[in-house]
Amino acid sequence: MNTPVGFKQRLGTELALLEKARAERAAEEASGNDMPVAAPRLLARPGVRRTAWVSLAAGVVAAAVVATSAGQGAPTEPVRAMTVAQVLNAAAVNAAKGSDKEPRPDQWVYTDTVVCGKPCRHAPSWVRYDGGKRAMKTPTGDPDAIWVITQVPKPGKVGSNPRETREVLSQLPTDPRKLLERVSADPFFDDGPQPLTVSLSGNADENLHNFQPGTKPAVTPGARFVRIVNVLEKASNIPPLVNAALYRALALIPGAKLVSTPMRDAAGRSGVTIAFDFPEGSRTRQYLFLAPRTYAYHGSRRERPGDPDYFGAYARVATGIVDHPGQVPGGPALDPSDIVQQTPRATPSPKTR
Repeated sequence: MNTPVGFKQRLGTELALLEKARAERAAEEASGNDMPVAAPRLLARPGVRRTAWVSLAAGVVAAAVVATSAGQGAPTEPVRAMTVAQVLNAAAVNAAKGSDKEPRPDQWVYTDTVVCGKPCRHAPSWVRYDGGKRAMKTPTGDPDAIWVITQVPKPGKVGSNPRETREVLSQLPTDPRKLLERVSADPFFDDGPQPLTVSLSGNADENLHNFQPGTKPAVTPGARFVRIVNVLEKASNIPPLVNAALYRALALIPGAKLVSTPMRDAAGRSGVTIAFDFPEGSRTRQYLFLAPRTYAYHGSRRERPGDPDYFGAYARVATGIVDHPGQVPGGPALDPSDIVQQTPRATPSPKTR
């Protein structure tokens, strides 16, 4: 079957399989079901010596028909080959199916995380949705006790106040290119200085926050990559269509690549890994970890190749909305004796003469 006729037959079979996969995916998306959408699976078989380019539902993507020795050995099993764009498109489709229900102001956002520096630590936390209280495990004493800290909500950054964060995110455009430009321009989505005010500008086209002088927009691909990942990491209640646009915006940033070597996040979970190298200045590399079926955000990791002292990783293990501090989704409320109320120290009033 190594004749031109045999090649055409095999190539025709491959294209037919790919067209069938495209039709099945289109039917799945049209049905609106809640099953996770998988990135396209491309098949590789022996004996094919050329590369076929086909149009799939997500756009024109490369379907590589891998060349092997001329018909030697048994047929190989289908293998999975994806591009960054395919993975992030599947992540966007799944994200758009999420719940758009907003928590009540008195409910709590529960987040279970693993943070790694030297060493790793498990860090469950709770933030009341209105931003008025925070809760965490007590570092000493009773391991079941929870500290609840009262605080005054104030202008913050993405993730610091759940309700404020959702309000800002809900005003983002759902067009990926426009969203990328907005997030790149507004320091609310960065880790820099705190804003002077949460008030947005009067120009609806700009819709930017007023931050302290010296805060710069993200202009390089690396800076933009960091900003989108920062939103995915810190925002707990993203409107579904905005969440989908974040993944599609990430796909617009050049330089990201899929990691073929299996990797695990800070919580030890395997999945899909995207890497981004920062050639400007720091020479660092950042990894983005996504869930294996839904491609939802799992965590990130920053390192400098060859420098073991430069390392940091974060993994979001679980998140949800609960009615009480210390509670986990589906679990009972804590006994009141396990709640330790902490109030911030009062700021001394200035002396008068």
